[in-house]
Amino acid sequence: MAQIPLVSGGSQPVFAIDTLNGPQLAANVTYTPAGTPVMIMGPKLDFFGVGNCPSSISDQAEVNGAIQQILQQIQQTSTVAFYQAGNTQISLAVYPTGAYTAATLQAAIRGLGNIQVSAGGTVTGYNVSTVNVTNVGFDLSATAT
Repeated sequence: MAQIPLVSGGSQPVFAIDTLNGPQLAANVTYTPAGTPVMIMGPKLDFFGVGNCPSSISDQAEVNGAIQQILQQIQQTSTVAFYQAGNTQISLAVYPTGAYTAATLQAAIRGLGNIQVSAGGTVTGYNVSTVNVTNVGFDLSATAT
């Protein structure tokens, strides 16, 4: 059976439009810069961790709850690509990159103060004035090791 020798390809990303601004050369056998995330489905993202929430933030997922109000506040300046809420923290991925720094995102969320949440006829407060925001970056593959 005839075979066609492979002259291109490999496990390198074909095109890193978000961080490397162009294709990787077939002659380049090492992926440079190593460890650079490649997002071929969309824009480059900034990753933030919002911590020190006063109580379980995942309990604030109702309509007009604290999660919704925090996301709406963030989306006045950027777009939330995805998030995860649990216990006393939220993980966020936003774009465009550079829309927020950890300090400016922290100020935006803290500015909401004591969010008033109405659930089942009862109004309660969820105070976000002391949350902490860090720019955690993206390092998914290292979390399993």
